[in-house]
Amino acid sequence: MLQDVTGSRGEKIVELCLTDYEAFSKPLFRPGLLGDKWPAIDFYVELIGVAGNRPYFFVQCKATAAPIIEKATSLRISSKKADIARLLQIPGPTYILGIHEPSRRVFARSVHTGVAARAITQIPFTHELTSVNLRKLYDEVRDYWQASGHKPTSSVFT
Repeated sequence: MLQDVTGSRGEKIVELCLTDYEAFSKPLFRPGLLGDKWPAIDFYVELIGVAGNRPYFFVQCKATAAPIIEKATSLRISSKKADIARLLQIPGPTYILGIHEPSRRVFARSVHTGVAARAITQIPFTHELTSVNLRKLYDEVRDYWQASGHKPTSSVFT
């Protein structure tokens, strides 16, 4: 029961984090919670304000209420090999967001080509989604979609 509450609160913290605009003139992201029916992802997130394009990325949330050890350099989370394998199968940018529920801090870890399909158990504190790192995340996803094709060039359903 407490694990469900921690997870639910973690998702709300992620939504607040991604829509924070204290350091910006407006939020950078529009997150959409997908709910429990999706095994690999919790959020579909669009970038706001990219002219002529609607770049997006996917997020899986992993919340914890465990205390942070004083000399720790990373947030400990619990994921499974299957979680990472599923994220690696999704085309486009995917991230695991670790949420320390008591402090409401959020940390990001990319799951991209070259990442081993094994459990991720920690996310460095340097990857906390501060305003600086929110901007880096925005730029990374925007640049990915600008370098990649956005739409197919043909279809059998024309």
